[in-house]
Amino acid sequence: MNGTDDLYNQIAALPAAEQALVREFVNFLRWRQDNPCRSEEAVQRAWQHSFLEHFAQADIRAAKEPAGMEVKAAVATVGGETRPALWEHPPVNGEALVEFHVPVPAGLRNLRLRFATGIRDGSQGAEQLVAFRIRVDGWQVWSRAGWPQHWEPAEIALPFHAGNMLRLAFATDGLGSHRWAWAAWAEPELVGELAE
Repeated sequence: MNGTDDLYNQIAALPAAEQALVREFVNFLRWRQDNPCRSEEAVQRAWQHSFLEHFAQADIRAAKEPAGMEVKAAVATVGGETRPALWEHPPVNGEALVEFHVPVPAGLRNLRLRFATGIRDGSQGAEQLVAFRIRVDGWQVWSRAGWPQHWEPAEIALPFHAGNMLRLAFATDGLGSHRWAWAAWAEPELVGELAE
């Protein structure tokens, strides 16, 4: 008798309910064989960085003069939907800038920035435009001009070097008319995958 025959006899001697468990385990082993976990590739886990949670460390400034600028982390209502947000009402002239320095972990892949833009409810300037801009290390990587009266979601892939510091700035500009430019960025965050 070989080892396989002995194993077969041991399984045959088990009660039917336990044989069913053995059958399930064998099916699992076959499934695992057909679907290897690719041990040669690193297992990935989610990584995220909330800009609202790190708002206190932000560098807040105006490109020219700060007169009329209002920047804070607070809830904002756009189109009747209230979400945690970065308020960034631009100054009378030029841009409001909110810049963050984020350490990018070594091994991070597929870095993306998620957010939504909107003009807070109650604003009276629907005929104007507000520019929303994203800069990475001083380079503009995303821009939209509009007057979004509902949250407009966006997700953009970002240039980065894992293991370095990422300098990311949110900028708004009233484009000559800042009075009702109640711009907001809902739940801005970085997301990616870390190798374990």
